[in-house]
Amino acid sequence: MKLRTLIVYYSRTGTTATIARALADQLDADVCQISCDRYSGGLLRYLLAGYDSVRGNLPEIEMPEFAAEQYDLALIGTPVWTSHPALPIRTFLDRRPALPGRVAVFLTYGEHSPAQTCIDELAELLPVPIEAKLTVNSDQVSGDKFADAVFEFAGELESRSGN
Repeated sequence: MKLRTLIVYYSRTGTTATIARALADQLDADVCQISCDRYSGGLLRYLLAGYDSVRGNLPEIEMPEFAAEQYDLALIGTPVWTSHPALPIRTFLDRRPALPGRVAVFLTYGEHSPAQTCIDELAELLPVPIEAKLTVNSDQVSGDKFADAVFEFAGELESRSGN
């Protein structure tokens, strides 16, 4: 039986979106992109995102509706901001969305924001344990050196479903 997968992600610069698209192709998944006008744009919006992240100021977000019961697995994708999940993802999870019983996460990060703190925070915010995680450095994405990691992650998820 085919694994029915939903990918919910936020991407300010396109880095996390690149990984989301690669995972969607690999898993034949549906994609739900969160948007947040507050952080769209240049340097000042980047600085605002960092400030809000440290302060925990949750922004307004927009996203398409989805029916969680149609899926076996949800992948939550976020960039790491000041060691935390991006604020639009935190807003999404703060709303206590209905999610399938299986959840995995994927993160993109730079050298100054280690992924483990973000993973720990996501584990606290999610209603179920994190089944699997993928972390990809932004340099790997910009250098187009992430395909093997995405392939292995998708394989791990599929093997856990018995496919």
